[in-house]
Amino acid sequence: MSLALLSFGGYFFKFLSSGSLNMKFGVFLPNGSNGYVISEAIEPYVPTYDHLKAITLEAEKQGLSFALPMIKFKGFGGATGFWDHCMEPFTLVSALSTITNKLNFIPTVSLLALHPAYTARMMATLSNISGGRVGLNVVTGWNSEEYAQMGLWPGSKFYEERYEFATEYLSVLKDFWNTGRCSRKSEFWQLDDCQCFPTPHYPIPIVSAGQSPAGIKFCEDHVNQRFVFGHSDVLGKLEEQKNEGSQKKYGAYILLHMIVEQTDKKARKIGEKIIRMADKSAISNIISSARLDTNTGGTSEKHTLSLDKPLEEGNSAFHMIPVIHGSPTSVAIKLDEIAERTGADGFMFSWNDFEKGIRVFGQEVLPRLNCSKL
Repeated sequence: MSLALLSFGGYFFKFLSSGSLNMKFGVFLPNGSNGYVISEAIEPYVPTYDHLKAITLEAEKQGLSFALPMIKFKGFGGATGFWDHCMEPFTLVSALSTITNKLNFIPTVSLLALHPAYTARMMATLSNISGGRVGLNVVTGWNSEEYAQMGLWPGSKFYEERYEFATEYLSVLKDFWNTGRCSRKSEFWQLDDCQCFPTPHYPIPIVSAGQSPAGIKFCEDHVNQRFVFGHSDVLGKLEEQKNEGSQKKYGAYILLHMIVEQTDKKARKIGEKIIRMADKSAISNIISSARLDTNTGGTSEKHTLSLDKPLEEGNSAFHMIPVIHGSPTSVAIKLDEIAERTGADGFMFSWNDFEKGIRVFGQEVLPRLNCSKL
């Protein structure tokens, strides 16, 4: 049985062919406007450092393992101004890592926006600042309008070759991290003994959330952890892999939106109101922006199919993130069932009110969980 250990700021993420140890819980930081809810049912807000600082400190206080900020260069407007404001994740993590001691951070890099030499240097710097408490979330970019406004969109062919681009990007990153140098002449990069020092003193895990067949294959070949949306079909595939005893090629972290209230009925009522008051204009803008991506399982296809889905299957009002809802006891039971069925390594959550949601999770849900005690 093979065992790979990746140092992650004092924690060890262990990838075993027979399963994983130590359930991890993380927060999908709302560094974009309105977090991950596209609805007029919640008060619109723009991200600020003070807000994200409070969320991060609460996450560490409640014993969460990691925080992941995303990146978006152009939002989707609508009545709520969804993601029209977005705080840059590397600068944000640099600040947040200095006010925490245990929490790990996974900033997101959009590969088209940053040269790998710059990304490699920033991550080595963050690793030094945080004492090794950083990993890197890799996104290829699906919204052409984001990059065209900056003159960075390579054309529609990128949809077909973006994972080839991502594969070589990671190869260049690892050359820099391992040796501090890279020479390469290819379709994507022209590097002439390009230097990047200092190299990181700690290994830097790579994570991604590839959802299409090509994205899943990329994760199988190149990442340490994959974030998956907790839809029933995805959970079913994880369950099949577990039951078949398939060797895990990466750790699986399940993404869910959490609504916890005193009763199951009240939690469901809040979720259904969010769907009823969905910002249809912003959702329409997301779908329109993604229509050029004709790949099977692409963002446009997924959002279109999610317009009428129930809470549990990831309605578009929650940016396709499935909602786990109910009383603290009900949510704990559901999480334990998912963990047992799938053999997942952990969960990443979003909330309507992040600071309150993390506090309720830590104080009322976490003590009821069996999977957290494994």
